[in-house]
Amino acid sequence: MSQLNNTDSTFQQPHIVHCPDGVVPGHLITKDKRREIHGVIAGGAGSTNPEKLQRQQIIQGTGIPCSKTNIRINLRTKTLHDIAHPNKQIDGFDYTEDFDGVQMIHGKQIYINLKCIVGKGGSQTRSLREVYGFVEGQLNVIKTSNQTTVFFANILDGDESHAVLPKFEYLRSLPEFTNEKKFVYVGDLKGYFEWFKQMFVEE
Repeated sequence: MSQLNNTDSTFQQPHIVHCPDGVVPGHLITKDKRREIHGVIAGGAGSTNPEKLQRQQIIQGTGIPCSKTNIRINLRTKTLHDIAHPNKQIDGFDYTEDFDGVQMIHGKQIYINLKCIVGKGGSQTRSLREVYGFVEGQLNVIKTSNQTTVFFANILDGDESHAVLPKFEYLRSLPEFTNEKKFVYVGDLKGYFEWFKQMFVEE
């Protein structure tokens, strides 16, 4: 079932949106810097540490909860669905990963994808290519639904994420997405707060 009209009046409204102290610009997060901030990442509980910190800083900087969600995109139908285990279904591969969080403000939803990808290598390239397809799916959801209440934010920290941001800007700037690109943020966490202010706070 499509989830384009979710609202929740319990979410507070932000008063002052700011970039919290301690947010490191995405391009400065190298493999060594990530280890310094989060400790060992590979496997186990430590692999979720970057996402946990990003979520904490989003809440701190916006004053709005960033709740976990099972919402994901069906790439075939170009719609959002609340589904926890799509691979139990025959069409499971039609679905993207789920979003890592959702924020709600003024009756609008911001579905958030959190990543911290550092260093060059085949694994990093595969991960970022998956994100690229995910972002294209987001643009297609906006285009197909023709609505103005759903936004997407792809927070891509890490030096390798920063290195490929021009590819994402190319995607957002394609002629078929002229009207949709403003609904989809792609950039580091530091830039998210400025985008948030421009889209949801400043008149």
